[in-house]
Formats: sequence, C-alpha cells, structure tokens
Amino acid sequence: MRTKLLLASAAFAAGLTTAAPAGSLTVSEWLKSVNDRLEVADPIIGEVQWAYSTNVTDETAAAQDAASIEYSKLPLAILSELAEGGYEAKATTFDEKRLISLLKAGSITPKSNATQAVLAKTLSDMSSVYASGKFEGKDLDELSGILAESRDYEELKKVYLGWREVVGRAEKPLYEKFVKATNEGARDNGYADTGAAWRDGYDMTPEDFMAMMSKALGQVQPLYEQLHCYAKAKLSDLYGKEKIMTADGTIPAHVFGNMWSQDWGNIESILRPYPDVQAVDVTEELVKQGYDAVKMHRLSEEFYTSLGMEPMPESFWTKSMLVKPADGRTVECHASAWDFYNGDVRIKMCTRINHEDLMTVHHEQGHIYYDLQYKDQPVPYRTGASDFFHEAIGDTMQLSVLVPKHLKEVGLITKELTDGLEQTINFQMAVALDKIVSMPWTYLLDQWRWDVYSGKTTPDMYQKAYWDLIEKHQGLSRPAPSTAEDFDAGAKYHVPANTPYIRYFGANMLQFQFHAALCKAAGHTGPLHECSIYKNKAAGAQFKKMLAMGRSKTWQEAMSVGTGGMYDSVDGTAVVDYFAPLMTFLKEFNAKSGVKCGWTQAGTTPTGPPTTTTSTPGPTPTKCHRKKAAKQH
Repeated sequence: MRTKLLLASAAFAAGLTTAAPAGSLTVSEWLKSVNDRLEVADPIIGEVQWAYSTNVTDETAAAQDAASIEYSKLPLAILSELAEGGYEAKATTFDEKRLISLLKAGSITPKSNATQAVLAKTLSDMSSVYASGKFEGKDLDELSGILAESRDYEELKKVYLGWREVVGRAEKPLYEKFVKATNEGARDNGYADTGAAWRDGYDMTPEDFMAMMSKALGQVQPLYEQLHCYAKAKLSDLYGKEKIMTADGTIPAHVFGNMWSQDWGNIESILRPYPDVQAVDVTEELVKQGYDAVKMHRLSEEFYTSLGMEPMPESFWTKSMLVKPADGRTVECHASAWDFYNGDVRIKMCTRINHEDLMTVHHEQGHIYYDLQYKDQPVPYRTGASDFFHEAIGDTMQLSVLVPKHLKEVGLITKELTDGLEQTINFQMAVALDKIVSMPWTYLLDQWRWDVYSGKTTPDMYQKAYWDLIEKHQGLSRPAPSTAEDFDAGAKYHVPANTPYIRYFGANMLQFQFHAALCKAAGHTGPLHECSIYKNKAAGAQFKKMLAMGRSKTWQEAMSVGTGGMYDSVDGTAVVDYFAPLMTFLKEFNAKSGVKCGWTQAGTTPTGPPTTTTSTPGPTPTKCHRKKAAKQH
C-alpha cells in the first residue's frame, strides 16, 4: 500500500508540474492537457479508495487520506489555470464552453492545505466508524439480517436503536468538523455552502429544480399514504394495536425490516395482500438452484447483453469484490459500482443469495453499463447526464426483471402463472414496497443536509430536525426518545460518506419514465406493469444512444433521446399509471379496515376511512461531490 500511495503522489505531482503556463495554450490545447491529467490521476485515486473500501485498516485509511489531499490539488490547479488563462472567455465551441462549465460546477475543495487535511481526515474517520461499527458484536450486515427476519418487537427495537447508539453518536463530533471544512471549500469556490454547490449541477436553477422535485413527490404521495395506512393495519394485526397505533398516527420506524425503513421489502410476507398466491420473490428458487454471487451477476449480465450491450470486460470478473471476504478483513459491504475511467469497471458487494440482492445486482450493473457506453468521451463527460440518471439505469432494468413472465422465462419462477388480479396486486405490492416506499426517504435526507450546510439547522438541532422530516414525509416515529447528543442521520452510509441523496429520488421517478418509453419502443401495448424489454434490441438501441452521451449534453436533452421524445423533465405520471391497480386495491382495503389513516406531522389530523391525502411535499430548502470511482446505492 505504501508503494501504491507513492505512485499516486508521484502521478498527481507530475500532472500538476508538467502543465504549461496558464494562457500559453489555446482553449482546446488546455482542455486536452486537463483531460490527460485526469486520465492519469482518476484511476490512481480510485485504486487507493478501492484498497481502503475492500480492506479497512489504519494503513489503508492513512493512504486514502494522503492520496485524497494530493488529488485535491489537481482541481484547484485546474481552476487556477482556468482563471489565470482566461479560458472561459476565450471558449467558442459548445464543447469548450460545456467542458469548462463542468470543471467549475460544484467544486468544494478548500484552498487551505490545513482545511484540506481536516476534510480528508474527518471523511476517513467517519467512514472507519461506519465500516467498523458493531452492536453487541454484530456488524451492520448481521444487524440488518435480524431486522429483516425477526418478528420480535423488542429485539427489533434493540437492534434499531443499538446501531444508532454505537455509530450515530460517534459520528456527530466528526460531522460537525466536516461541515465546517466542506463549507469553507464551497465558499472558496464561490458558493454559499456545500448544499448550494450540490444544487448547481442540474442544468437548471436550484429553485426550478426543487419545484420540479416537489411537484413529482406530490404526484406520488397519495399512493405512499395509502401504503402507510395499509401497513398500519397489517402490522397492528401482527404486533398489536397498542404498539403500532400511535396517538399521532405515525408508525414506529423499527418494524419495517430495514435499518432506515427506506424500503419495506423484507416484510413483504406480512404485507402480501393474497398470501396463498405465489409471491414475486425468488429467494427460495435461487437457493434451490445453487446460485452463488457470480451466477447472479452472470444472470444480470445476460439481461443487458440481450438488449444489445457488450459482455462485461474480463477484468470485471477478476477485480470485483462480489462476496464478503472469507479472510475476516473488514470491508465496506455497502454495494457500489466503480469506474476507474480507463475501461476498468468493478462492483464491490457482499452479495447474499436472495431476491433483494438479485435486484441490487441489476442496479449496480446498470452503473457499469452506463460507464462502458460513455468510456470514450472526454473525462468530464464520463458521468451521468445528471447524478439521478446513473441511479435510474439499473432501476429501469429492474422493472422488466421483476415482471413474473420474465422471471419464469429465466427459470426463477417454476409454477404456472395466472393472469388473475390477485397475482397482479401481489406483484405490484412487492414492487411498491421498494420503489414507492423509498420516495419520501430519498426526498427528505438532502432536505435535512442542505439545512445543516446552510446553518439553518445547528448541531444541537441535528437530531430533532432529522426526525421532524421523517415524521413529516414518512409518517414514522423513533421507537424511543433521543437527545441532542444522538445523531441518527450519521447511522446512514451516505451521510458520513458525503454522498448526495436527492439523486435517488430523481432516479425513482426517472426509472418509470424510462420504462414507459422503452416499452413503447419495444412495441408493448398492454398495461405498463406487464412490460419486460428483455431481448428487445430496439429498446436497447434507444437506451444505448442516451448512455453513450454521458454528460456531453444537458440531462433534459439526454432524457429526450433516451425516451424517444416522450419526456424532458422529472414527472410522476408514469408512476401513477404503473401502480393504478394497486392504488384501487389499497383505497378499497383501507376504506373497510377501520384504521385511521394519516399522521399529524404531515400537517393534517388523522381521519377514519375513507382516507384522504395527508401531506404536502414540504418546504423549499434554503450523482456532485463523490468518490471519483464509486457510485453509491
């Protein structure tokens, strides 16, 4: 590792010192020099980060810290050259202007060496706390397994709170230091704060961006509210009304099978509308057929190649980490896709043999296939048209993979399928417990962070502000009181990793829009939820054209290409269309259940059936800084 760090430092130093004096090159020549330096530096910083993520030790952490400091000098040097050489004013072509705008957008690297060191150290320390966190000797993977499988109310509560106690509280003082350092970097680059820098990368004003996202949430919120009411009834039957039916209408957050209640798929068996009808969950069949991690990833690869894409490069199979290492070393199990910007692509994942991870495999490979399509673009274009595009690609494929007829075609459903409404409702419920349930969560996390970065939410209010948003948008409540010393937000990977999260909300919306457009390209004429584009080269060709663009055009232009002109903005109408059968079922069930739907934190008083809309998308807040190599899920 010490050798690798020395190589990294030498490469960065060479890239900085060999640049021609600012102003001595034409715009085109200077941009080429920038591209050349990034092509040297990006794979090396990626390797150092990969070494840490797949082997968390003091040595790899120190190497990552040092390399990050060295790497941070490169964007600073580029921005300095840009200003000194006057290249922005000299740019004449579209590509010259766009490349320069992308080099400038969202930079939060501090100018001070001391602040750079603080930023690198706090990020590393927070990652170490998260990766090595254990409660009662169990790591996050093991604790998540308990939440997924246990139906003991008190055990779930202990595990849920325990992870937050050992990780969240330890993260808080580090996060306070980090916020100060990252905001200094944002101000050094002309932004009011880090949140403002993040919101600068969407090819539209921040105000218009948030108005678009807020409207989209409002379009799907009624469906989430019906799911919430339905879950309240079902969970009350399991655990008792005294535990689930709270006075304010919220549901305790620890009973949903997920550490952050961001999806409810692990309690699908509890929430399945028709238990005697076969579930769309192929875990049992995966195990029965002897699937392992490689076979699951090969199955996903075959889906993408059926659309006309190339197989994975051989290096993917030799360099990826697809299972938790057997040697006992500490790794970051959180699934992520890595692009080293030179055709080297990998996935880091502690793959489990179950339905959920099969869907995650398809998601992560979506990142990889996006990487491979735009790999020949200039480096600043080698990313998604926006950060929520990258997250949407694999999720779009999931909507085809989840269709029962597809799962039967690939041998993972062995029983005869029926076309009955009951099977359709079971299938839609399974999809909604992932896709719809996550929408309020993916919307709210950055609402909280943006207020933290802006100073509106001070450290003593971190915990309260976080839970206020969860109660408002998700209708969930903490299963036990907390204090200002608690920091439950820090118990979510993306907060200590400093990965923006609104991208996942945008991706949740986009995947249904992409799916609708690709189904149209494939010639599908039935209900949207019955469409699979598997083996359809026409749909694949339309999508590949967009993927190959990378970020060379605005995301609105890319979206128009990828959807055959159907869409150029984020919109929830395709979601509503897709789940129309489920919405009808939920309204009828909830009207008969006698459960009071809604929750007071959303701004209305709970009411009895028939149900009404309970919440609005929320206030306007007062993909992008990420690890160069990793796209996090």
